[in-house]
Amino acid sequence: MERLQSIPKAWIYVILLVVLAGPLLKPIGIPIQISDEVRTSFNAIDSLAPGSIVVFGFDYAPGSAAEMEPQALAILEHLAEKQVKVIGISFQAQGPQMAEKAFANTAWAEKEYGVDYINLGYRAGGQAAVAAFASDIPGTFSTDYSGKPSTSFPIMQGIKTAADIDMIITIAPGQPGPEDYVRQVYGTYRTRIIAGVPAVAITQVAPYVQAGQIEGILGGLPGAAEYELLVEKPGTAVAAMDAQSLAHLLIIILIILRNIPNFFGAKQAHAQSVSNSTQKGRGGRS
Repeated sequence: MERLQSIPKAWIYVILLVVLAGPLLKPIGIPIQISDEVRTSFNAIDSLAPGSIVVFGFDYAPGSAAEMEPQALAILEHLAEKQVKVIGISFQAQGPQMAEKAFANTAWAEKEYGVDYINLGYRAGGQAAVAAFASDIPGTFSTDYSGKPSTSFPIMQGIKTAADIDMIITIAPGQPGPEDYVRQVYGTYRTRIIAGVPAVAITQVAPYVQAGQIEGILGGLPGAAEYELLVEKPGTAVAAMDAQSLAHLLIIILIILRNIPNFFGAKQAHAQSVSNSTQKGRGGRS
C-alpha cells in the first residue's frame, strides 16, 4: 500500500508517454460509434455526382491543424473517390498553405491541377469577402495561389457565382466560419453546406443544422475519426482517438490504484474505532 501511495511522477509520465505513442505509431482500432451528424455529412457528399463542383474552404491555421486537418484530409479522400472537382479557397491568412499540404497528402496529389482541382488562395475581409465570393467568384479570387489568372484554368470555366457550384465544405475553427457561409451564401443561393468545426463549437453550429441551412457537421477529432472509418481509410484521427481512449483508461486505473490504500486505511480505522468503542463499553459495565 505504501508503494501505491508513492508512485514516482517520472514513472507515471513514462507510462503515459508509452500509452500515447503506441496507438499513434500503430492504431489498434478501438471501436468508434458513428454519430448521426457525421453519417449525414458522409451521405450528403456521397450523393455528389462525378464532375460536380465543390468549393472547399480551408479556413484553419497551423495552430488549429491538429484538430481540423484530419477532417479536411478525410473529406478530401472521399471527394477524390467521388471524382468531383474541388476549388480550394480561404478567408484565413494561412489557409492556402494548409490547402497545399492537404492536397499533397491525399489522392489529389495524383490529379491534374487546374483541371481536377485548384487552390485560389486567400482573400481578406471576413464576412464581406464571403459575400463578395458568393456573388462573383472569379472577381473575388482573380488569381490562384501561384498568381496565375484563375479564369485561365479549365476548372473555372463557367463558374461565376455560388449558384454554379454544387456544395461548399468549410473547415473552420473560428471566423469567418459556417455562420458566415449561411448568411452570405445559403440565404441567397441555397447552396448545400457541410461544416467541420472544433468539438466545442458543435452546439454553436447545431441550430443551423436543425434549420436545414447546414446539411451536416463534423466535430473535432471524433468527427474526423468517424469520417475516416466511413471512407474506410483510418488515419491520424483514428490513431489519436485510440491514444486518447487509452490515456483516459490509464488515468482511471491510476486513480483507482491511488485510492486503494485510502480505502483499506479507512476500513482499518473504522474497525479500530469500533473495537475501541466496544472495549470502553465493556469497561463501563464492569
